[in-house]
Amino acid sequence: MDDEQLFRILFVAIYAVFFAVRIRYRVESARREPERRQKSGSWAMRVLLVAILGSFASIVLYLLDTPWFTWSRLALPPWLRWLGAAGAAFSITLTARIHRALGRQYAAEFAIQKGHVLVTTGPYARTRHPMYTALNMFSLSLSLVTSNLLVIFFAVLVAVPFPWIAREEERMLLETFGDEYREYMGRTGRFFPKMRQMP
Repeated sequence: MDDEQLFRILFVAIYAVFFAVRIRYRVESARREPERRQKSGSWAMRVLLVAILGSFASIVLYLLDTPWFTWSRLALPPWLRWLGAAGAAFSITLTARIHRALGRQYAAEFAIQKGHVLVTTGPYARTRHPMYTALNMFSLSLSLVTSNLLVIFFAVLVAVPFPWIAREEERMLLETFGDEYREYMGRTGRFFPKMRQMP
């Protein structure tokens, strides 16, 4: 078995675990009828959809390994590809932890669940959108395993609209929780914990 075949098998194995984690919580979410849905037709969601479709298409081309797709291969060092695999594995663990912290509050859409409470503990203690951070970490890390320019490009493109998507979600949560969410915003970072301010 050559190195490229090993990295392809590794890619598929990691993606399968990620898919299993995500599908479990998405199925649970689909069984719940939310109290309120908020439609999102923003340009950011459209960009995200195009990026996700492009990402899936580039992944299929990478896995098929057709000769005419060799132009997109990069010569990334093996240590960087293994680092990407480790980052993707870590982000799966983080994603599962975030799902457990959210519990019944999780929705695969912009929605407020029945009896919705604001989660501010665990991964949410210092970061408002750790799920977006974990998902982008997974996508970017796993793209390094492929050492493929097109897969990496779409992984970066997937991350681009999330600041605007997060703002849209925050508007919905401000409407729902008011001052409680405003105070929470003041003490947390959007995607990463706030740096402690010097006294």
